[in-house]
Amino acid sequence: MNKLTGVIKEIKNCDDIVQIYIDIKGKIFTSLILSSNEVYKIGQKVNILFKETEVMIASVSSKISARNAFICKITEIKNGEILCAISFDFYGDKIVSIITKNALLDLNCKENEEFMWFVKSNEVSIQKV
Repeated sequence: MNKLTGVIKEIKNCDDIVQIYIDIKGKIFTSLILSSNEVYKIGQKVNILFKETEVMIASVSSKISARNAFICKITEIKNGEILCAISFDFYGDKIVSIITKNALLDLNCKENEEFMWFVKSNEVSIQKV
């Protein structure tokens, strides 16, 4: 599980959807929550959590719809027969993406190169600190 700590900067509500903006090391992550009983406040310290299998990667020049998209250097690639684990340095924190080996080969990923990693807002969970 990927885990980052940040501070809530903005909260938007519409019907049963809550969109929360979290500042992590000067970068903004968003999380979409459906009908939650949890109460969140601006300025509150939280962790964001997302699975390695929910982290997708793309070339730096790709255009994507996910708002949680960041360009970082690949620090490590662990190759398996079917799946590969790709580690990124996100301003001192490690982010791991698990993708198929075929996808890794198609993207021509290499250690020490910059790639984009991203996670959809609805895949980001929030944990109170």
